[in-house]
Amino acid sequence: MRTETVRSGEVALRVARHGDGRQPAVLFVNAVGMENALLAGLGEHLRTHGLDLVTWELRGSPGADGPPRATLEDHTADALAVLRALDISRAHVAGWCTGASIGLFVTHALGTRALSFTSVDGALLFTGTPGARLGNAVFDMCAKISADRDRAGFYHDAVRPRGNESAVLGVRDEDLTRMLTRPYRQDVEALTRFAYGIHATCDYDPVAACARLRVPSLFVAREDDEMVSHRHTRRAAALVAGAELSVLPVGGHYALFTDPAGAAGTMAAFMHGAVARPAGTPVR
Repeated sequence: MRTETVRSGEVALRVARHGDGRQPAVLFVNAVGMENALLAGLGEHLRTHGLDLVTWELRGSPGADGPPRATLEDHTADALAVLRALDISRAHVAGWCTGASIGLFVTHALGTRALSFTSVDGALLFTGTPGARLGNAVFDMCAKISADRDRAGFYHDAVRPRGNESAVLGVRDEDLTRMLTRPYRQDVEALTRFAYGIHATCDYDPVAACARLRVPSLFVAREDDEMVSHRHTRRAAALVAGAELSVLPVGGHYALFTDPAGAAGTMAAFMHGAVARPAGTPVR
């Protein structure tokens, strides 16, 4: 994994690239609050399938640069800045959790330069919430902090790690658990920035955003995901002509990291096929 700093206006972005630029690029939008290292496994496996992964740490993530508040437009501009800096003219766009919402707008902005769009366990807010128990609680917390930052101290104490995070998340790997809970391991100011970053991804109409897609699209979800609802993913796929839908019975919200080989295989098969068929072509 190669890392570098890319400028987006006055903001410095921490960018990671898996590959040497000779293979088609996957611009992967991770969730707000997550660090680039989380995608190392996915990046390694995508390379074996002939794809280079490019990602960056979003505004609102611990240690990220920029003003406290961000917008979907800011995130989209950052994505375009990353592609310009790395001299990538066309790319597959993919996103996980809140990154899928941002990925929709990046895909729209790229137009014909977007080769495909993939949502992996996307937080697609058709009911104004992620539609699942844990995700609803996180988004509610972020909305309340965004409305009144003085409440951040209360929530900081409520969500600070207490040693039971692996059980709550359903993740056995302690290092992975630490990375996934990183936004809650920082100070009150960092939690406030995280809340602003999450809340920024709520400011859109998911019906209109999905219906605008004009590229080959894949939507992946798990029925046992307690952060985002697989029903929202099904609804999103139904709005996009020719979209592929993969809903697995198990795997949870973090399968992208616990089974990166499986995730990479699914994504690569779709992306290589997407280049070979026009958008809107029914999948057989």
